[in-house]
Amino acid sequence: MKHGERMKPNYKELLLANTKILILGSYYPPKAKRKLGYLKQYLISVGFTNTNLVEDFEFPAKNSRLGDDEKVVLNSYSKMESSDILIFLFVKEGNSPGPIMELQNCIDNNFYGKKKKTLILMEQSFRKKQGKSKIVQGTLKLMGDDKIIFLEFKDDEIPFDLVKTQIYAIIFNPP
Repeated sequence: MKHGERMKPNYKELLLANTKILILGSYYPPKAKRKLGYLKQYLISVGFTNTNLVEDFEFPAKNSRLGDDEKVVLNSYSKMESSDILIFLFVKEGNSPGPIMELQNCIDNNFYGKKKKTLILMEQSFRKKQGKSKIVQGTLKLMGDDKIIFLEFKDDEIPFDLVKTQIYAIIFNPP
């Protein structure tokens, strides 16, 4: 590059880096939380550097009387609103009701205007194990329209490339 010549910004990289992605899912037991971390690290490694879990954000201290689960769920509600893309990851190990509550809240609030920017990823064993509960069945029924991206996958095989492809489609080919 010649002296005084400006470098052209890479708009694609800027767009990926500035897209706020929030990953929601169960933190309990630790194996479930690790899977959330794997997805987060993968997305960061492919350029989505503004990818976070709810726990990455500080919870306002004024509600310190609440339990940890309650804090995470309330914190997630505010972060869902300010994120560009929402990813719900339901794994077979997950045994916290928080992610279903978060998804139900999202449905109740019309996905904060992000219905076409929401991905729901579900391990097959999660659906078999949890799918019989009334809250899961009701939630799945409510989200059963074609605007939501729903991916069911084999246990322990998060479809990283497919998730990346879906995010690219959301960003570069908006409906």
